[in-house]
Amino acid sequence: MSNKTYDVVIIGGGPIGLATAYEVAKKGASSLVLEQNNFFNQAGSSNDLARMFRTMYTEDFMADLAKKAIDLWDDLEKDSGTSLRWMSGLLNFGDPNFGGSTPEGTLNGPIKNLDRLGMAYKKLTAKDIENRYPFKNLPSDWEGLYALDNGVINVQLLLRTLLGLAKDYGAEAKQNTRVENINPVKGDNSTWEVHTTHRDTEAIAFRAKKIVITSGAYVNHVLKPSFGISLDLDIWEMVSSYFNAKAGPNGTIFPSMWFHFAPDKGGRSQLFYGFPTLPWGPPNVTRISVDAATARIKDPSERRTNVVNPEDVRDTQDFVKQHVVGVDSTVPAFTSTYNMFVLDYIPQEYLRGGPKNSVVLFTAGWAMKFVPLLGKALADMALRGGSEYAQEEFYVTRRDAKTGKGIIVEEKDTELHAQASSSSAFIFDIWVPG
Repeated sequence: MSNKTYDVVIIGGGPIGLATAYEVAKKGASSLVLEQNNFFNQAGSSNDLARMFRTMYTEDFMADLAKKAIDLWDDLEKDSGTSLRWMSGLLNFGDPNFGGSTPEGTLNGPIKNLDRLGMAYKKLTAKDIENRYPFKNLPSDWEGLYALDNGVINVQLLLRTLLGLAKDYGAEAKQNTRVENINPVKGDNSTWEVHTTHRDTEAIAFRAKKIVITSGAYVNHVLKPSFGISLDLDIWEMVSSYFNAKAGPNGTIFPSMWFHFAPDKGGRSQLFYGFPTLPWGPPNVTRISVDAATARIKDPSERRTNVVNPEDVRDTQDFVKQHVVGVDSTVPAFTSTYNMFVLDYIPQEYLRGGPKNSVVLFTAGWAMKFVPLLGKALADMALRGGSEYAQEEFYVTRRDAKTGKGIIVEEKDTELHAQASSSSAFIFDIWVPG
């Protein structure tokens, strides 16, 4: 058995975990990424073909992060020699007087940040929108806000590119490897031991100086048995609906992504978003969906596979019938999961003797637009002890300003696994000096 350990073990092989492995390896450190399923699976928040890269945010800190992410996306694409985004812009449109209690802020809220950051945009009238996009029956007082520095992320190409780059720089990766618990090594509180089960049969343990947890909605499956805590997750199951768009001649084309702002109707959300037909997707198919939760759950095990809220689908169909030209409102649908945003170290009080700032935690279900930025942030937090991107808005110790409620839940009755490693486990020890 070798006397070495990995510099960093990353738990979770989605885009953030793979981006972290890539950044760690690029810095010359040893890394191992562990994924409980196959890589490129549909079990988390990185399923489907596309996600938005956008810079139009009402909140200052989100707009700042998005602006910084642009250069990091450019760097990733240059390193890979691959275009991972289609920068076709984003149109926000709808009722300019609609309030700001939506998940997306307000229609015109981003203008102050676009001006502050020197980012170009154009305001459109309802007639302008109908002339440029296949929309109809828009109230005359509705407005649009279009910004070019936004685009569509090719999710599946991104995942494969990150894994390939990480391996090219020397990272190791194991799929079908479920983490059971993490313990400080007995007699060596500077090192962690990660106990896993490979393909549900083989017990294997790995050692590392630092741990990065990027297991998304499955984060509590690692936190509970390892640290006796969980996060009070709010996981949204959201319906993704795909519609057939009219083929030529005189076919239907959406020039860019778009987001529709309007007040609720009968207690039902009227926030809708859409993607253009994707160059890497099926022809004449467009994604149009309601920006609301089919169900809100606490753990992925509660997910209702292939069960969608028919009202969500019907709301989307009604929107298409009323406001979209040349799109068939007959629709298939499926659900995907989204949850809160955390980027922080696990507090030392929960590390059971492990070294301070040695376990980095990330979870979110809507962070695809920040993948290169978060990979860099997590690598810096693991290797350098901090990152400029780890802002207080993302702290795991934060509390709700209104209720004072935190997001850490202490699992009083959880029986923590013993710190000593199991005699039946194989120990993979690979250590790099420094």
